[in-house]
Parts: sequence; structure tokens; C-alpha cells
Amino acid sequence: ELSCLMSDPGSQRQVVHPDTPYLEGKDAVLYTCFIALQDVRMDMGPTAWLPGTHTAKAHELFQDTNTWSEREESSKDELIRTHPSVLGILPRGSCAIFDSRCLHCGTANKSEDYRALFYFSFKNPKVGYPGNPASIRTEIGAAQLTMEQLEGDLESYEKGKGSPLFDEIASKLK
Repeated sequence: ELSCLMSDPGSQRQVVHPDTPYLEGKDAVLYTCFIALQDVRMDMGPTAWLPGTHTAKAHELFQDTNTWSEREESSKDELIRTHPSVLGILPRGSCAIFDSRCLHCGTANKSEDYRALFYFSFKNPKVGYPGNPASIRTEIGAAQLTMEQLEGDLESYEKGKGSPLFDEIASKLK
């Protein structure tokens, strides 16, 4: 994944969710890095994470579809209500890295400012399908570029020789 998450002024809170499901016997599927493109204040709707909810037990509780009654609340509602959370109030340029199975949500943006988070994800090479479709086109994602390849491509571009990697990917998109 490689994108920018935008929260418009007046945006409502997201529902609590994981980006990928818990897959039995699998390590972390994706790690996501949010980079604040401006100071993220409380009124801008920072991301709220529920640390430790990347586990099988937390996902089992979260999947509870029982509806609330006067006598009892669902395990999902109880988990959300009682589990400690942390807020992504970040200075510009700071990053937050999290396991994509961790429950989280963007909170309401009550400010008059946009909140922008540049983000990218790293997929565990030991895991096949992460349980959720990627947003990067398969022609680009299939390239499976390494940091060394990207650094070499950047050096080539800076020397005025163009971008061999971009040219190769662009030819596949035609």
C-alpha cells in the first residue's frame, strides 16, 4: 500500500476495524506506517488504536455478532468500551507503525483543517494472501521492488538518466 489518507473538516468517526483479519498460525501480515504531513491535533480526528488487539482472542471477541440487550452487551461492544486506546496525536513528520490486525479507527475531525497521513504498508513475504485485497495495481505490486532497487533508480533519476523502474512499470500498464 502507498497512499495518503485524508480526513476532511467535519468528517465523522470511522467504525472500529482491523485492516486485515487474524489468520490462524500466521505472523503479522502487514505493518502499516502513518506519517503525519502536518501536526495532528486532538480536534483533527487522530487515529485511535486499541493496542494488543491483533490477537486471535481479540478478533474472536470483535467478531461477536450478538446484539445488545438490556441484560447483556456483546463481547465486541464490551471490548471496544473497556479496552485501553491510544491516540495518534503526532507532530508533523512523525510516524506511527502498527500491525494491520490491530483494531483502530479515525476519530471525528471537528476542526476546520484537513488531516493528511501519508501511509505505506510492508507485507510479510512469508504470507501469501493477507486476507484483504491490495489497492496497488497488480502490475505495479508484482514488481516486488527492494529498497536497493528504489535507491538505484533514484540515483539514476538524479543523474538525469530517467527512471528505469518507472519506465518498466509504465510499459506494463499500456
